[in-house]
Amino acid sequence: MADKSGADPAVDVEQQLIFLMGDLGGLQNVMGAFRIKVYHTRAFPWDDVFKLLLYRDFKIDVTRHKADIYIEARP
Repeated sequence: MADKSGADPAVDVEQQLIFLMGDLGGLQNVMGAFRIKVYHTRAFPWDDVFKLLLYRDFKIDVTRHKADIYIEARP
């Protein structure tokens, strides 16, 4: 498959994450890496988010800070 010329894959992933999560999570993008704060653990689309990131070869860590759960993904 051919890449779209001039397309930044991180921007595409960011838009897809925003669409998938809706108001169930918050997203920070730092130089192509993502930090996702999970707002609603039971309703959060875990499988869709993990599939999107893993299929794009992101390394994923799930961490907890006090009562908050974060997904950290690096290319």
